Amino acid sequence: MPSKLLFVLWCVLENSFVHYFVFDFLLCITRKDGRRYIPVWLITNGLITAVVTLLQFPGAFFIDVLVLVVFAKAVLKIRSAELVAPITIIFTFYTFIEGYSAFIMSWLSSNFHSPTGGKVEQILIPFLLDILFFGILQVIKKRYTYTLRQSISSYLYILLLPCAMIVLLIRYGLKLDGRDFEPHLASLGGNARFVVLFTMLGASVIVFMMIEVFCKIIQLTKHEQAAALLQSQLNGQRVYMEEAAKRSELYSSFQHDIDNHLLVISGLLQDKLFEQAEQYTQKLHISCGELLMNVSTGKPILDVLLKEKLSYAKRNHIVVSHDVSVPANFAIEDMDLCVLFSNILDNAITACIDGTQEEKLLSFSAKVKSQFLIVEAVNTTSASQSITWGTGLMNIQHIAEKYHGTMETELSNGKFRISVLLCSSH
Repeated sequence: MPSKLLFVLWCVLENSFVHYFVFDFLLCITRKDGRRYIPVWLITNGLITAVVTLLQFPGAFFIDVLVLVVFAKAVLKIRSAELVAPITIIFTFYTFIEGYSAFIMSWLSSNFHSPTGGKVEQILIPFLLDILFFGILQVIKKRYTYTLRQSISSYLYILLLPCAMIVLLIRYGLKLDGRDFEPHLASLGGNARFVVLFTMLGASVIVFMMIEVFCKIIQLTKHEQAAALLQSQLNGQRVYMEEAAKRSELYSSFQHDIDNHLLVISGLLQDKLFEQAEQYTQKLHISCGELLMNVSTGKPILDVLLKEKLSYAKRNHIVVSHDVSVPANFAIEDMDLCVLFSNILDNAITACIDGTQEEKLLSFSAKVKSQFLIVEAVNTTSASQSITWGTGLMNIQHIAEKYHGTMETELSNGKFRISVLLCSSH
């Protein structure tokens, strides 16, 4: 009885060691700050390990999977899309380690007589394989962490399905989760055992290759998105130049006709047609207002951009209100600032123009608080409109990620709201 309790204690300690670096790997890949939950995690798994070992309960692997998934989602608040890759990697290689351990123990018991009855081997071999498991996770963390953290389309996760098939084949083929897995392994002949061993080694290599391919696809996807962002910036510059050229034409036209406008007003006043003169003056004032909009944000380049965008919005009968202030010392590249505001305003103006509301409204603001720039825009849109992730929103998301910030969108009661938070790069 004491020897059994010592064995249970050893199993608890060994599994606590494994579960610790499993938890560390999960936190590293998902960028979650959950180290304060490590004691709870280790105690929970220690109790489960003790019960499973004492009762020799089959299917402990699937209990481990369930506990980790529930803990990750309920306690660490990890989204499913972020959880799929690390969970698959963890339990695929954990299955390989279990398979190697079972194979080695079965081979030793069949070919060697241990003076300790195999107890030393039951302690030493799993411990050495646990260190191997730890090394594998460390290699993956060092080589693939940045790539695995990237947000990608969910269809790419289909590459991980073969990992699940490999896990099921190994566990079912070796009966790792059954009570009779030891007799089953012992019944295998020498040739069959070596076939199993080389099959698992080959499967291990395939899984590493799949992770490599998986990460290469993510990198290519990010490169394509970066290329789309660059193309969008170039298109934005082209549109800006076209709008600036149109605005220059309006300036020239207004300057050319100003003398004629003044002659008309003078004539109306001489003929004592005061009402007509007042109406003509009001129309002239509106035209001047469209050309001479007062925008002062603290960033000269942003001032020019906003004048163009707001002028275009007013020409399309959109009621605009704005309050933008960006201190000159706030560390953000001018190009990124223009990309951010141009995409926000282009999307908002397009939604207003295409919307069904009789009154088209657009309001936006930008304020710096401490080291953060908070940009918010609200515009009217069609009540039946849905949020569609096009190039504009993707560009905004890229800028937010570049400055370690966030982007939030909301559509409610015919109004679309977008909020972007950026952190100063200083």
